[in-house]
Amino acid sequence: MEIIKATINHLNEIYNLLCELEGGEELDKVDFSKAYVENLNNENVFYLVAIKNKEVIGFSSVHIQNLLHHLGKVAEVQELIIAKNHQGIGVGGLLFEKMQEIAIFNGCLEFEVSCNLKRERSHKFYLKQGMKKSHYKFTKAI
Repeated sequence: MEIIKATINHLNEIYNLLCELEGGEELDKVDFSKAYVENLNNENVFYLVAIKNKEVIGFSSVHIQNLLHHLGKVAEVQELIIAKNHQGIGVGGLLFEKMQEIAIFNGCLEFEVSCNLKRERSHKFYLKQGMKKSHYKFTKAI
């Protein structure tokens, strides 16, 4: 297995994984593709894929922002998904480690993740990676 930078060639496999992450909801493919390409060209967004036997089995993204209240750069995990039949074998830990390395390399002061309340397994995973549960996230559809 290898962890590599995602490319345009991984779009369909990543789309399928993110639909899985959203509980099987079919995301709008046109909007997804537009955002994916835009973010591939953004120097503050990093997309990684885990490849096993030429198949994408995991995806992660980290976005870096220079935040005033932190007085510096913060890296935030936006997505982390492992295909169901490859969970529990360390793929998520490898992707998490690579994202953290990106944050350190880019001079980030903090590494963050927001996670839906219903994803209890993910909460345990992030705590296992050494993260602390320290914030609330509030959302509102508009």
